[in-house]
Amino acid sequence: MKQFLLLGASLLLLSTHLNAQDFDTKLEQLAQNIATKLDGKSKKRVAVWGFVTENGERNALGNYITEDFSVYLTNFGDNYEIIDRNHLDMLLKEHQLNSEGYIDENTAKELGKIVAVDAIITGTFTVLTTNVKVRAKVLDTETALQFAASMSNLPLNENVSSYLGISLDGENSRNKGFNTPLNSNETINDPNTVDKNCKQNMTGDFCFSNALNEKVIVRIAHYRDAKYHHQNTYKLIILNAKETKCVYGLINRPFNFYIASFKDFENSEKFRGKELNLSYHPYYKFLKDKGELKVETCRSKTYTIK
Repeated sequence: MKQFLLLGASLLLLSTHLNAQDFDTKLEQLAQNIATKLDGKSKKRVAVWGFVTENGERNALGNYITEDFSVYLTNFGDNYEIIDRNHLDMLLKEHQLNSEGYIDENTAKELGKIVAVDAIITGTFTVLTTNVKVRAKVLDTETALQFAASMSNLPLNENVSSYLGISLDGENSRNKGFNTPLNSNETINDPNTVDKNCKQNMTGDFCFSNALNEKVIVRIAHYRDAKYHHQNTYKLIILNAKETKCVYGLINRPFNFYIASFKDFENSEKFRGKELNLSYHPYYKFLKDKGELKVETCRSKTYTIK
């Protein structure tokens, strides 16, 4: 009986270890796939632009994926050199090139001249219910055309989920990646407003409080439900000076927010009065604030706009 218990415990530990490695293993396989395709194209010098969200934003998870992907790619690269993201950022700043979001055709060609690279690797990722879908693309710096690509589903494990602030069982996680400790602008509210079925539905509330002496507009991009794959459900909040408004029943997942002065929003030279432009990369420089927040199951939070 004791031998069976020991065997069971050993298998459980092995299973846990393998599960913890799945995310890294899949990311390494993705890098190997891209490396193989690069070898077939005779590219000698490659820059890693990095992985961003579908909205073109760089965040903690994107940086995590980019760093590890660069290491794996370097290990597989016998026939080419890798310029990592940190070195690339320095070069971009020196030449006053935009280093955020998606890479456009002009920037790709410009990088080819400045950094003397033959190809640029870029990509996007989407956080799903049980995995992170990652798409890697390789651009030719001479033509800015995509000549290689690959996709992979990286299974969420306890460590990555905790880093993201997403619990695998729907409960609140330790939330290492985003709001632990709470963002300096965040507070926890009296939970009386939270729906009684919040635990079953994995929902919580989020409020925005405008501490400014001017009217602002807030756009949030959130998930429709716990299983929905794309963060393309939006809510718009208009706040007068010193006003607070709440959004109820949001899913326990991270969401993006974008805040602008209402006066600027109406200015045709900036947002042209279109709400979608609040979350569109070319207009980020006009925002008062933007970022990523985390809804927690059966909790109500407030983010103060200062």
